[in-house]
Amino acid sequence: MTQILTRRQKILGWISLLAFSLALRIGLAVGSPNIFFPDEIFQTLEPAHRLIYGYGVISWEWRLGIRSWVFPTFLAGVMRITSWMGASSKGYLLGTVIVLSLLSLVAVWFAYVWARRASGTPAAVIAALVCSFYFGLVYFAPKALNEVVAAHVMLPGLYLGVFGQSLGERKRLFLAGLLCGLAACLRIQLLPAIVYALVYFCYPRWRQRIPAVAVGAALPVLLFGAVDWMTWSYPWQSFFRYFQVNAIRGPGTQLMLRQPWYWYVLILVVLIGPAVLLLFHGARRSPFLAIFCVIIVVSHSFIPHKEIRFIYPILTPALTLAAMGMVDLLAELKPGMKFLANPKWVLGISIGFFLVSSGFLTARCADWCKTRWGIGAFDRLRGEDTLCGVGIYHDIWWESGGYTHLHRDVPIIQVNSAAQLAEDAPAVNALIAPRETTGIPSDFKKAQCWQGVCLLERPGTCTAPKPGEELNAYLKSVGQ
Repeated sequence: MTQILTRRQKILGWISLLAFSLALRIGLAVGSPNIFFPDEIFQTLEPAHRLIYGYGVISWEWRLGIRSWVFPTFLAGVMRITSWMGASSKGYLLGTVIVLSLLSLVAVWFAYVWARRASGTPAAVIAALVCSFYFGLVYFAPKALNEVVAAHVMLPGLYLGVFGQSLGERKRLFLAGLLCGLAACLRIQLLPAIVYALVYFCYPRWRQRIPAVAVGAALPVLLFGAVDWMTWSYPWQSFFRYFQVNAIRGPGTQLMLRQPWYWYVLILVVLIGPAVLLLFHGARRSPFLAIFCVIIVVSHSFIPHKEIRFIYPILTPALTLAAMGMVDLLAELKPGMKFLANPKWVLGISIGFFLVSSGFLTARCADWCKTRWGIGAFDRLRGEDTLCGVGIYHDIWWESGGYTHLHRDVPIIQVNSAAQLAEDAPAVNALIAPRETTGIPSDFKKAQCWQGVCLLERPGTCTAPKPGEELNAYLKSVGQ
């Protein structure tokens, strides 16, 4: 009876923890909607919207064929299945947040099972709790970004490759190769770390293990190649052209953020906070996981285009290492602090530290994860039946929610000057412009403002836009 009760308690504990984690992720996404970077709209959700509804903004990456349709097709399925959850775009946007947040819960599971095998139950409990509330994980979880989804796919692959003996060797190595291969296809920059992991999985029984790992890893590669063949011109076109365009600084790359080689070392503090101080202690418990994180940071450091989100895949492994490091550090302090012999003190101190560390990160968030005007303005406009055209003044279209949020097949016009605004005003009855903009026709009245950007509306209908001034035509003309 005691065993049954204990089992029930464990199940209830997991259900409570996962429900808490899911509520945090969905709650933040719904309660504070924002766009971290335009890619989460225009590289993933917007092409998915175009697949289903036939219209959407087409950025230069999709015109040149350097993106795979695999992930947008998955998102299109989610959007189609969940569209019943709300009117207009509300339903499928909420559905996408829920599905991506559910997928992100693998981070909580991974932290627990990895830390338990590498360090013991106390570290496992702490690691799982930390990954349930840590701000970076909660914030990025519902984002439709390739690196985020690739990280969540990769984590069970790493565990199965190193620890998943209960499944049988061939089965676990096949699944490890499959998941790690899929992660590399979703985010090709992870390839050096993935290759290291696959080699590690095969050591030391190379002949017995290589076939299972190789077959598993090959399947997603073949899938992506086949999809490119069907949707573009030849197999793996998106991989080849992605490398080609980025290597020669092709169209649109002038907009990319370029940082010095050591930038990611500094940004670790932004992603992990004070918990970065515990990584060395944790690395002694799991050298493989530490080396894996180092390879991601080093390999990404050679690429001039750097962003915080690119090293999101190390966040869960790094926090797992930090949790193990905290337990080891407190164990070293135990002789001089007898109260640390009580596991409750270890748990309380550890969780308190990580809460403070997460709070430090949350306080810095205002610098890099502000709510964008695009979601607010486009979500408001989607419900207005009289909408017949939207103008965006100055080159801020990339901050918008696109047709993914607007979900109205009306022209979006890029307006670059007061003279053009005067000419194009009859073609739009909604205008989005910086608050300080002058020369706006008097019949446009402010409806609402967000962080210095305002939505202005006028009554009446719209004329047809001039050829070449609709957003897709404009983007094509300027190479964006």
